[in-house]
Formats: sequence, C-alpha cells, structure tokens
Amino acid sequence: MHPPVSPLLIPLAGIGLAMIIVPLALITKYVGQQRHYRHLERMQAMKSGAAPAATPTLPGPGAVVAIGAGVPTACMLAAFFSTLSLRSYTPDLVPMLAVIWGMSTFLGLCGLMTGLILGVMLHRANGKAAAATRDDSAKPAYDPDMFDAAHRGY
Repeated sequence: MHPPVSPLLIPLAGIGLAMIIVPLALITKYVGQQRHYRHLERMQAMKSGAAPAATPTLPGPGAVVAIGAGVPTACMLAAFFSTLSLRSYTPDLVPMLAVIWGMSTFLGLCGLMTGLILGVMLHRANGKAAAATRDDSAKPAYDPDMFDAAHRGY
C-alpha cells in the first residue's frame, strides 16, 4: 500500500511550478529581445558604414568549470540525499537505488562531457583571438610592387 498523499501537495506543487516557469519565460524573452536589438544595431551600423559594435565576450573559464564540476557534484549529492530518504524495508530498494545512482552517473558524465566540449571550444576561441591580435601590427606591411601598375603597362 502506498502512503496517502497530503492534500496540500497539489497546490504547493502548482505554486512551485509557477515559481520556476514564469521567471524562466521572462528571462528567455528578455534574452531574445536583447539578441534582436544587438542584431538591429549591427545591421544599422553596416548600412551607415560605421564599424559594428563589439561582439559580446565569451563566457570565461569559470562557466566551464561550473558546468564540468558543478553538474556532477550536484548529481551525486542529489543521489546521496535521495538514497538517505529511502526506507530500508522497501521491497524494491535495489532497483530504486540502481535507477537513482544510474541516472545520477549518466547526468554527471553528460555534465563532464559538456564541460570538456566547452573547454575545447573556449581554448580554440582564445587561440584564434590571440593569433589575430598577434598578427595585427600598428604599421601595415609596405609592398612597393603593389602600386607599381603604371610601369607594367596597365
């Protein structure tokens, strides 16, 4: 037999769900509008011939570490606390533990893979930015043959 469900659980779940969905929807809408405004600003700068605004900076290594280390840590803590909350006399304890720890391990590995991929992408982007600044010179290279078209009969 299953224990009876508290009648307060459904209203509390509804309120909790709204507390998650509404801010998430507002933040998503705000980020989309900001992206649209940046696009319009770049297009207007291109039409007027001005230099486009600088692109936003990439997330730093802290974001990669937060994903690569934070997600597996949170998954394992959630699995640990879920294991502590189980009753030891439950007849299907072993399958429940297998599901809890299996999914926690899977999600932790997904977080590690995502952190690895983001780290490689960040390293490549920083390498390209460093190469671009290294190759740029304050004085452009002068090629005397570039302007010598009059002597070649053109």
